[in-house]
Order: sequence, then structure tokens, then C-alpha cells
Amino acid sequence: MRYNFDEVIERRGFGSAKWDMVAPDVLPMFVADMDFRAAPPIIEAIREKMNHGVFGYGRDLEFPAVIKKWFHDEYGTVIEED
Repeated sequence: MRYNFDEVIERRGFGSAKWDMVAPDVLPMFVADMDFRAAPPIIEAIREKMNHGVFGYGRDLEFPAVIKKWFHDEYGTVIEED
């Protein structure tokens, strides 16, 4: 999968705190706010949720297992999911 990191995407005027809260001659350097498009699989996953049309609180059934694995890999700690 290839990404176009050279594409310039205008973000001023689209609700971006990074770009809308600074003077036009300032180049903001935020770490967590990227200026390139999300990967196609992410966009497609969002479209699927949107097309479903019902928005509410979800539940990620994989989350406990992911946290358990992370603690094991990072600290060698075994924790119970419950």
C-alpha cells in the first residue's frame, strides 16, 4: 500500500486547531496532528460505521486481550482479563 506524503492538503478553515489557531505566517509543528490522509482501510472502516447509521457507545471485545498481551510483552507480567 502506497501513501502520498507529498500531497499538500489545505487544513485552514476546516476546524483544525493546529492550523486555525496560529497566524498565517506560522508553521505549527504538532506531533499528534498529521497533515496527510488516513490510510484507505481506516477510511473504509469509518464509512462502514457511518453507513450503518446508528451511532452509540461501542464495545471492543479484543481490548482486554490486547492489554493483557501488552503487559506480558512489556513487563513479563501475566494479568487476568477480569
